Amino acid sequence: MRKSTLEILACPHCRGDLILRAREERGEEIITGGLKCTRCGETYNIIRGIPRLLPFRETKKLRKMYKYIEQYYDAYAPQYDINYHNPEIEYMRRVEDSCILKTRPKGTVLDIGCGVGRQSLMLASLGCEVFALDISKEMLTELKRRAELLGLEDRIEVIQASADLLPFKDEIFDRAYAIFGAYNHVPHVKRAFNDLYRVLKGKSAALLSVLNRYRLMWLLYVILKRRARHFIKTLHSKHGYIVMRAGRERYRVWTRYFSKSEIENLLKSAGFQDVRTCGVLIFLRPRFSYSSDLRLRGPKALLAKLEDLVRFTYPFNALGTYLIVFAYK
Repeated sequence: MRKSTLEILACPHCRGDLILRAREERGEEIITGGLKCTRCGETYNIIRGIPRLLPFRETKKLRKMYKYIEQYYDAYAPQYDINYHNPEIEYMRRVEDSCILKTRPKGTVLDIGCGVGRQSLMLASLGCEVFALDISKEMLTELKRRAELLGLEDRIEVIQASADLLPFKDEIFDRAYAIFGAYNHVPHVKRAFNDLYRVLKGKSAALLSVLNRYRLMWLLYVILKRRARHFIKTLHSKHGYIVMRAGRERYRVWTRYFSKSEIENLLKSAGFQDVRTCGVLIFLRPRFSYSSDLRLRGPKALLAKLEDLVRFTYPFNALGTYLIVFAYK
């Protein structure tokens, strides 16, 4: 953590100012140390250069949920590149990159749920000063390693925190991004979007993608497989679990699904004036397994071209596996 980062940080619980107590320094970088809130007295550690501004003051039930989310993505970090190396995810990444460029990234930006840093590295390479936030310390450690390899470490600051308790002062960021479902794992979604609005400057933009409740390809899949129970559950439930295996261990993470109308209404309630949604992987099912070939071929390539034509058009903008949402303050 750079010493200058203290100027924009705030206690995630009460938004009080933080005092830095450094134990190990390397130039302007704090390697180990602590932060203490001047208002509520809560303390936070800095470990391996990463400030851990996690929600320690929540209820026992919520702390347990946050811990499960952290453990899930810590275990997922080594598999990240392997599971997402296939034509369907590569296509989705190209669409995400195109949407990011539509927001005209500039200045100081926040990357929420940054993972191993694909978007953070892209934004830094475009000249932005990036604050990369994730609940997983292993994801952030890998991002730091990649930033150093690319010579982008001076443009990226990593922070361990939750998306629904952002540890920043008001009106800091010119842009904010939360790509690939970060808000699907947030217990307090209204608080999260209010916080997102709070940390953005005036006339700024946010871009987020979330797993869709009414994803066309999943609905068709359960109908064709005659899984009536799954179909009814999908229509009636906003919540579920995503399960992952890492070696002999089995992990699952609580997940909230959004419809187009729901997420647009939540963002407007938070204060965003202009909210627009498009879909991705409308006619293609996502895969989470390795493939050496990253090109879509045959019918899949044609379906991708069709998606590109109708992505922003109703009802297709409400039926993607993921919804990509542009929100302007």
